[in-house]
Amino acid sequence: MKAKALLETKSVDAASIALSLQTDNVRMDKLCIETKASQDYIITRVQAQDLGCLLNTLDDIVRAQMIAEKVIS
Repeated sequence: MKAKALLETKSVDAASIALSLQTDNVRMDKLCIETKASQDYIITRVQAQDLGCLLNTLDDIVRAQMIAEKVIS
């Protein structure tokens, strides 16, 4: 794994949104995603084989979080 990122996002209902995103948690050779809630924050750690994969994955996660936030509110 060559590229890593930590995404922390404040949310009104971090536990529910993190739970909905946990279906995307994976551990593979070339990609690892872990999402959890901590107090008012959704914390996602991503490790990928290259920067392109990392950026695409982060984009997908941010979009999923935005949709989840809209559904909850």
